Amino acid sequence: MQEQEIKAIDLRTYVKALWRRRWLLIIPIVAAGIVGYVSGKLLPPVYEAKSTVVVRVQERLSEPLARLVGRSPLEDQLSRLQEKVKSRTFLIELVRSLDMTDDPSVREWAESMHEKNPSMTVQQLAETRAVEYLQNRIAIVRTSSNGFQVVARDYDPDRAMLLAQHITNAFVSASNREQIEEIRAVHDFSVEQLVIYRQKLEEAEQRLQEFQETQTPGGLVENPVTSENVNKVDILISQAMVDRDRAAERRTERRTALFNLASEQYDRLSTLTSETMDALFEELVALEREIATVLVRASDNAPEATTLFVRSAENKDRVRAEARSLAREEFPDLSQQVYDAFAELKIAEVEEMMATERRRILGRFMWDYAQGRANAPEREMEYQRLVQEVESNRALYEAFLEQSAAGQITEALEAARAGGRFEIIEPPTRPTSPVAPDRLMILALSLLGGFVVGTASVFVTEQADTSFKDIDDIERTLGLPTLATVPEADIFKAIGSDEKRRRRQKGQQALEGRSRLVRYMMRETPVSFEFRRLARKLGHRRGGETPKSILITSAHRGEGKTTAAACLAITLAKHHQRRTVLVDADLRKPRVHQLMDVARDPGLADALERGHLLGSDLKSTALENLYVLPCGTRREQPTWLLESMPGSRVLEELLSSFDHVIIDTAPNVPVPDAILMGSSVDAVVMVVRAGITPREVVARGLELQLEENANVLGLVVNNLARVLPYYYDYKYYRYEGQGPPEEEQPKG
Repeated sequence: MQEQEIKAIDLRTYVKALWRRRWLLIIPIVAAGIVGYVSGKLLPPVYEAKSTVVVRVQERLSEPLARLVGRSPLEDQLSRLQEKVKSRTFLIELVRSLDMTDDPSVREWAESMHEKNPSMTVQQLAETRAVEYLQNRIAIVRTSSNGFQVVARDYDPDRAMLLAQHITNAFVSASNREQIEEIRAVHDFSVEQLVIYRQKLEEAEQRLQEFQETQTPGGLVENPVTSENVNKVDILISQAMVDRDRAAERRTERRTALFNLASEQYDRLSTLTSETMDALFEELVALEREIATVLVRASDNAPEATTLFVRSAENKDRVRAEARSLAREEFPDLSQQVYDAFAELKIAEVEEMMATERRRILGRFMWDYAQGRANAPEREMEYQRLVQEVESNRALYEAFLEQSAAGQITEALEAARAGGRFEIIEPPTRPTSPVAPDRLMILALSLLGGFVVGTASVFVTEQADTSFKDIDDIERTLGLPTLATVPEADIFKAIGSDEKRRRRQKGQQALEGRSRLVRYMMRETPVSFEFRRLARKLGHRRGGETPKSILITSAHRGEGKTTAAACLAITLAKHHQRRTVLVDADLRKPRVHQLMDVARDPGLADALERGHLLGSDLKSTALENLYVLPCGTRREQPTWLLESMPGSRVLEELLSSFDHVIIDTAPNVPVPDAILMGSSVDAVVMVVRAGITPREVVARGLELQLEENANVLGLVVNNLARVLPYYYDYKYYRYEGQGPPEEEQPKG
């Protein structure tokens, strides 16, 4: 429960700070809103054209040929095409085909840059500018597993459509060329292998024929495996040898590619490994042993073999990921292309190791089989070996013959054209409305940014503000009670406006005591209530009797001490029916005569100089019991005059003629007037303007006042409603609309 109350107080403190410094919050919000609105209007519209493309994958090849073709995965195709669309060569072709270098803004920029950099032609600079523009304006976005969108943005809707169309067409043509090149490479490899195995088959048949001519084979001994199993193992051994040779070629190619990409780091990269990488290599080699055993005992399509193939593929993916992570950790500044090349090199190395292990395991199987025939006659063993060699070579020859046959190659080419083809299902259309800028979003973000800046300004200013903002803080810091908290009132602003007008109109006569403040304080108002409370509290502080002489001062100018002194004098004269005189002892910046609408001289300075009061020194007001002793004629040395006031005849006459003497003095930090007169009065009241005067200044003023005399009874806190807007709830008591009567409102 207590925690909830603390949070509520904190929130109200923040709201209070925002309200008090609301202009620091409002101005950045308004400025940011204007900037956002203008920016949204000035930014040119951007149009977006899209085309949706899917890849139709239709596997129509027979299993041996599909295994031989080995088309790139769809993911790799799309990745290559995404890199291609960002390449400089592709973008320059696009710029030239669309004549983007003829754009006036591009041409103007190129000509201006040519003057600074004559080493490049205007055309080259224009192409560079257009390429940089396109790199940020085109994108390939994946929409599904086999589909993507070509997105192009431009200030011209027609050119946006042309960009999307050209990129889409480039994708289609590039895909077809890539597929045809793959099939042609497969065909060339098949023809090459066909020649090799035809020669091997002819040689094996020749050797078998020569053996048959010289030997008459007897009956074959029974063996634990059939001849079909032996042939299958022999074929598997040959395939393992081919796979090993191809893996070795790939390893060499990928080492060369890695060296070309990162020649300086190649030596360290080639030896780079980790415990995880070594463990994955060992696991793949162990899997290859299991695969070899399963392939001898069962077919390729057996569930057990399929499971092992899947595990092997997953481990290869883990090898790729570990290789990229290892290279990126060792060389964080290299490109993604280098990391991928290093990963593919590791795949080639492990595939070579796997093929070698498969060849070794299958050879051991054949050796064990041969050892099982050790007791057979040598001629039968030789005959069986030659038959197996012929059958193995014939099986491989027929496989390559089938793959390289004209009908099969035609089928592969057709499959390449149909399978993996980019099909445009939604061609680009001319955009009719812009997609950017989002003016509402810009305006909203601008307003949000202004709010953040304004809020930060408020709290930074609040942290830098050392003034008092809380009654408890004031009393705790200064060690004195707060006798009154005076709220803001429109009357004070109106009186200030009147004073400024009179200073401009120097010839205007005073109204002889018809003060607007007097009329206001005679009514029931929040301010009059507060000063009546002040008068009672002063009496309580003095044992029930209001002090006869009261000095009002402050630590700094502008804290409202003169107004407080006048309001207290009016309250004592009106509500307590005491003869009261308001003395203006601020001889440097006098204001009482303006506030009370009386003549300035003669007054206090004149009386102190002559040594006694005259009737003309005291000015009457609209209140019967209230008189004013203004500052009088300006003197060159006001402090010298005020030093003579304590114990003077003037002060004695005032104390003997009036029930209360209220003295307004200058601030006590800049000048010592209040300190000099403090010991000659019954009580001193200090006025503090909340939220304005730094607490260090107020504390220093109080310290100076207390050094001479200890009769400071308390504080009057001004402007508290500005700091705590919820402190007064005058609307409930219908005081908000109460002001001076219509005839009393300031004119002009």
